[in-house]
Amino acid sequence: MSYLPGISPARSWRRLTRGDILLAAAALAVAALFLFRARELSGRHWDWNALTPYLWQRDADGFHWGMLTKGLFMTVRLGLWSLALALASGFLIGALSARVRGFAALPARLYVNLLRNTPPLVLLFLVFFFAGSFFAEPLLRAEELVQGLPPGPRDMIHLLLAPPGQMDRMAAAILTLGLYEGAYVAEIVRAGIESVPRGQWEAAASQGFSPWQQRRYIIAPQALRFILPPLAGQTISIFKETTLASIISLPELTFQSLEVMAVTRMTFELWLVTALLYLGLSLLWSRLGVWLERRQKWRPVE
Repeated sequence: MSYLPGISPARSWRRLTRGDILLAAAALAVAALFLFRARELSGRHWDWNALTPYLWQRDADGFHWGMLTKGLFMTVRLGLWSLALALASGFLIGALSARVRGFAALPARLYVNLLRNTPPLVLLFLVFFFAGSFFAEPLLRAEELVQGLPPGPRDMIHLLLAPPGQMDRMAAAILTLGLYEGAYVAEIVRAGIESVPRGQWEAAASQGFSPWQQRRYIIAPQALRFILPPLAGQTISIFKETTLASIISLPELTFQSLEVMAVTRMTFELWLVTALLYLGLSLLWSRLGVWLERRQKWRPVE
């Protein structure tokens, strides 16, 4: 019997079809050809061990993380703060604009259309070079305040927020990515809320629930099932777009990879390792999204 998506049970590796095997073989062949041609064109022997000190190293003073690993930590930090801002702004705008039409929807539509149709790199330059002048003095004062703290709290703030001297760049990157991705999250949330059948709204109103109670207890749990799959993909996009911060010299993973390439002259090994680090980070969020989706599946009432 042929496999019908959404109807047949999910296939495992034990139930691979001939088409699956041919596709996997073709993918492996293309990857092998790429590696062979890359090595042939580079004209030198690849030295993977030369990258180890840029990932981690051990000396007389103990164990130390390398430049690439520190860049990965910065990428995670930037992605998490940007994700928090994107979720906060996106859920707020999306919830307020759901089932709203006409002039009342104009502010939300302006926010979404303005940010979604502006290239994120241009938006980053606008925030860093123009809007940053409004925040320069508060950020400078915050930096001085942090430097005056005891070593323990100071190091914790630098670990959670930004390294010393990078608070302005970190703030610009978080503001740009958070608001830009928040426009996409807002549309995901709005579409998820409006996907709940109208009968559910009418049934909630017939029970005497207030508008807040309708959304909190009836609509939100159902909308969440529609929101989670695209939201997981948008979360992955946030972490991949942290590469834009390298343009303003924030030492995230891409910026650190450029620095290592300038020192070592390695290209293929370096960027393959960098791609694998981004891939691992994306797969982590993908698995988290799958886990959340499974927890939100409809279950029959026993």
